[in-house]
Amino acid sequence: MFKLPDYDVIVWLYFNKFGKKLEEEILSYVDIMPYERFEADGVLDMHWGFESWDEAVHFSEKLKRFVDNPNLFFLKASNMKNMDSSIVYKDERPSSKKKT
Repeated sequence: MFKLPDYDVIVWLYFNKFGKKLEEEILSYVDIMPYERFEADGVLDMHWGFESWDEAVHFSEKLKRFVDNPNLFFLKASNMKNMDSSIVYKDERPSSKKKT
């Protein structure tokens, strides 16, 4: 049985031609592939899992270089053991779709 990681980094992109290029840039910049990649309704949702909170934060800090790109509209380091310590770097989701 697959268990979701306790520490997760989440990226959501608008998946148009520019978002596809951004996905390529992100994946070529990082040294691990997401454990989950899901595309629906023009949005690409990617998740990377980590064994420790420090690893997740370090990885998410690397991705901060992409937050100025308008095609990246959500970046979060999620701590399922202590949600209050989760870090949201960017959240420009439409309010009707906001959920974490």
